[in-house]
Amino acid sequence: MALHGVRVLELEGIGPCPLAACVLADFGADVVTVCRAQGGQARSQGDPVSRGKRSVAVNIKTAEGVKVVQKIASTVDVFLEPFRPGVVEKLGLGPEVLCSENPGLIYGRMTGYGQGGTEFSSMAGHDNNYLALAGTLDFFRRGDEKPFPPANFAGDYAGGAMMLALGVLLALVERSRSGRGQVIDAAMVDGANYTALPLFKWMQSGLVPVGRDGHVVASDFILCQAPHWSDIYLCKEDPDKKGTHQYVSVQAIEPQFYKVLLNGLGLAAEELPAQYDRKAWPQMKSRFASIFLTKTRDEWAEVFAGTDACCVPVLNASEAAAHPHNRRRHSFEPTPGAPGVYEPAPAPKLSRTPGHVPRPCPVPGSDTREVLLASGYSRQEVDFLFQGGVVAEARSERSKL
Repeated sequence: MALHGVRVLELEGIGPCPLAACVLADFGADVVTVCRAQGGQARSQGDPVSRGKRSVAVNIKTAEGVKVVQKIASTVDVFLEPFRPGVVEKLGLGPEVLCSENPGLIYGRMTGYGQGGTEFSSMAGHDNNYLALAGTLDFFRRGDEKPFPPANFAGDYAGGAMMLALGVLLALVERSRSGRGQVIDAAMVDGANYTALPLFKWMQSGLVPVGRDGHVVASDFILCQAPHWSDIYLCKEDPDKKGTHQYVSVQAIEPQFYKVLLNGLGLAAEELPAQYDRKAWPQMKSRFASIFLTKTRDEWAEVFAGTDACCVPVLNASEAAAHPHNRRRHSFEPTPGAPGVYEPAPAPKLSRTPGHVPRPCPVPGSDTREVLLASGYSRQEVDFLFQGGVVAEARSERSKL
């Protein structure tokens, strides 16, 4: 795979940092996650995207545990940490320490507000907070309503995880020329506004209207208005799926696609108001809504299959995994160790070195002994670390009873 031979050490966290490490693992990197060791037992926060990774349990609240992480870090290419600024420095795991021992180390830092700036850098926050400060939450509105919080794709994952993964890849490419590592300061605020760069440029050009207060004038921005040709419509109840609401997604922006949509709905364009006649939008939306209620979602999917109407069914997660298009493209793949369960496959698809999930999520601490030995510890030293509670391994089935 593309990242075969790249070794990554990740301090366990939640949100974007684990996903960034997962992306690297999906494409062949050997990712080891450090989870907590307490009382001689491995404990984890429950990383849902630990597929393909290995797990070691270390008590980093002890000086001996910090030394263990330092030693492992001296053998890897990439180190990832998800904490607020200053936390790892207090532990003795900051970039000054680790990079001095390993000059080629790429040190990735994932935070909400960044390592520097104002008091925001030390503040707690979550996805909506980061989008708000980035200036991107202002785009998530319909008409003149207040912004609505999206799922945490935009901040945590697009602005955070993917930017951190991109930073690692960029640093790896640069290191191949210079032989030197560097520190990656990945902030979700920075990533959220960077991924929205086209929208900011549209604002500058006037394509996205801005009021005197500097906010997006959603009432004048077509896609925020949800015209009849760009909305979600409820469909007729499916007898086989009683009690569930089924929808289709419509976004026939261009006139040529709008005509195809009208044809599928049984409407003649010449008998209707012009597509961009805003005064007619409420009336047309009501008309569209009534028409979509005459067929089930899957029936509409058949009507528009293979056309340019820009009308597709709104699927839930399990339906998406089973959809013929996604199955043909292998967009989902079986979850290792869980027969009948599917999850998103690595993307994008590379022609020679595609991503693959080689192993299921590890049991916390399941690889502690193996990783320590590979990092240069002797068997006697490893036994001593276990006996002292500095490290731990996966609990046996007997200990769980």
